[in-house]
Amino acid sequence: MPVSPEFVSIKEAPHGVGSARILIVGVSWLGDGIMAMPALAALRKRVPGAHITMLAKPSVASLWSIFPGVDDVIFLKKGFVGMRDTIRAVRKGGFDFSYILPKSFRSAWIPFLAGIPGRRGVSGNGRGWMLTERAVLSEAAVCGHQSLEIADVLHLPHGDLESPPFLVVSDAMRERARNRLKAFQGGAAANQFIAFFPGAAHGPSKRWPAANFVAVGCQLVSEPGCRVLILGSRGDKAVCDEVASGIGDGAVNLAGETDFLELIGLITLCRCVVANDSGGMHLAAGLGVPVIGLFGLTDPSKTAPVGTRQTLLCAEGVSHSRDIDPDSPEARAALASISIDAVLNAISGV
Repeated sequence: MPVSPEFVSIKEAPHGVGSARILIVGVSWLGDGIMAMPALAALRKRVPGAHITMLAKPSVASLWSIFPGVDDVIFLKKGFVGMRDTIRAVRKGGFDFSYILPKSFRSAWIPFLAGIPGRRGVSGNGRGWMLTERAVLSEAAVCGHQSLEIADVLHLPHGDLESPPFLVVSDAMRERARNRLKAFQGGAAANQFIAFFPGAAHGPSKRWPAANFVAVGCQLVSEPGCRVLILGSRGDKAVCDEVASGIGDGAVNLAGETDFLELIGLITLCRCVVANDSGGMHLAAGLGVPVIGLFGLTDPSKTAPVGTRQTLLCAEGVSHSRDIDPDSPEARAALASISIDAVLNAISGV
């Protein structure tokens, strides 16, 4: 299939003539994408012959390129011209049905204007008239994990949800990561690296104190051969630099210096990942790497990392919320209440 800016083929195998063509209108954030994967992997099992395309922002397109539950990605473009071009690309796809995961008006507007005959999603935000099927969330989905909500939108039994790993990591991706780490190993094997994600896109309200990451890191690198690998986006660089500087020579700081696929390869080489409630935490979980997740006021019952290879360390005696100010003193205090010893004990148990 020819590659264009609107339509990117990521699966070589041809599909059977007459198979269903399904569009998934995807979520915007990396973590939300990973939490959708248990249901999306189950959908792939239910309709193995369907051609499934993800409509996604360019910022998360690489995530779907290594998820075998979808075959193609259409870029969701910004602005009026971008919307027009996106609708044209969707219309060219000849889709029979669309599942609309976000709850925004625009996410339903695109498949409606593109003329997709079937459009299923949750009503609200003035968009119910654009849906041909209105998904009604079960009590379990309303009260439980975000993955259950996606299952209800995809009309799947909760018992069908799949477990990680969800992402296909090539030998080339792992080899690239090994080569990147060679200069820093200092006698350590790759699986003696422990990854830290000290940042969080939502701001200080989701960040365990940098000084605590430093204290944990200093203890870890005092052990023979152990190294701390500090990862994150360019937006996390300031806090990652602070943590790396505090730990010293035993830390390898690659925050903001990797592309997405290299980041994936690096995570797979680590013994475990210590992370705030962030995209990095969910990414490690989607890869099946052991995760130690740090939760303050955010609710792990809704946004815990998927799978079973996780240890959740949560503030006690707090009221959870999904609507937290980015620099809430209460949220920062809740995270600070998680002890350094608790994190060290969780790492030793991996």
